Amino acid sequence: MQFFSLDGKYSYKSIKNLMLLHIFYKYLHTFSAAQNFLGTIMKHIIAALLLVPALAWAQWTPSKTVTTTIGFAPGSGNELSFRIASSIVEKQYPGVSYIINNRPGAGEIVALNWFTKLPADGSNIYIASQQGPFTANEVWFPGQANYEPMDMKFVTTIAKSPLAIVAHTSSSTNTPQQLVQRLKITKDPVNFAVGATAHQLVFEYLMDKTQGRRDLAKPVLYKGPAQALQDVAGNQVEFGIMPAAVAYPMVKAGKVKYIGLAGEQRLAQIPDVPLLKDTVPGLNVYAAWMIVLPPSSPQHQVDYYNRVFVPAINSAEAKKLFDENLMYAVSSEQTPAGARRYIEGLRAQWMPYIKKIVLE
Repeated sequence: MQFFSLDGKYSYKSIKNLMLLHIFYKYLHTFSAAQNFLGTIMKHIIAALLLVPALAWAQWTPSKTVTTTIGFAPGSGNELSFRIASSIVEKQYPGVSYIINNRPGAGEIVALNWFTKLPADGSNIYIASQQGPFTANEVWFPGQANYEPMDMKFVTTIAKSPLAIVAHTSSSTNTPQQLVQRLKITKDPVNFAVGATAHQLVFEYLMDKTQGRRDLAKPVLYKGPAQALQDVAGNQVEFGIMPAAVAYPMVKAGKVKYIGLAGEQRLAQIPDVPLLKDTVPGLNVYAAWMIVLPPSSPQHQVDYYNRVFVPAINSAEAKKLFDENLMYAVSSEQTPAGARRYIEGLRAQWMPYIKKIVLE
């Protein structure tokens, strides 16, 4: 493109070319600016679109009624601990209420077979025991347990209470040592009322380590610990195995007595009750209850229930009620990851032993 004439002066053609070049550069500049502007706008639009589901998840709440399934008849530690926590949550979040759906049978297997097939819409939660559903059930009852326990979504542990062996007040057995001796030499049937798979685990461990007479000592499985306790209090069955928290009201009423606790340390509320592990080493099994959601539940639902329940569990009101019922919270299990990590450890600790036990 020629801009000058041979004599060094602008020609008409060169002026025209300069004007065209100026217009071209101006166009390029305007186009580039427009591109930058449109790019910025698109970035904001994309960011806003990406933010919409995040905001929706952050604002997600369940429907007005949340069905809370428990795999035992009324009165279990699962229900007692959850009612303490949920009563506080309902006061803090008055738009949502929690109703109990008791589905007893086969140590929570009936309830979990049903619950784990529910849609992951956030309207159903389950209050699971930690031992039975995650350790013993899939080993002892593989043909009945049609669920994968680790597929459930962990929210938080609510509370724990050591399991206890109790007896009717008329029983001549009063201490762990007397119980062990009796199981070895008894010539009469000795029955234990148990309300869950974990409670049967205490019985199996006790019999295994003491070489008790299995031909005469038998567990009797009930639909829940409250029902097992009722028959011990009514002297229909001499012994029972259940959470110390569940037995406590009947102990205070003078209808049953503690023989020993399957825990690591004595409880301040009942300091004179001995620990079973001091007589039967390793007999350390807790009742513990946790909130889980159906498999495939999205993370924002898990986050919501964790966000509303953990502060309630740690509140002064809950602590007072837990103390009154021989329960306590565990902070290391109050995140989904922490709860899952504990269950993984529990499975590693107990499942090899459970696999060695052949139920009669």
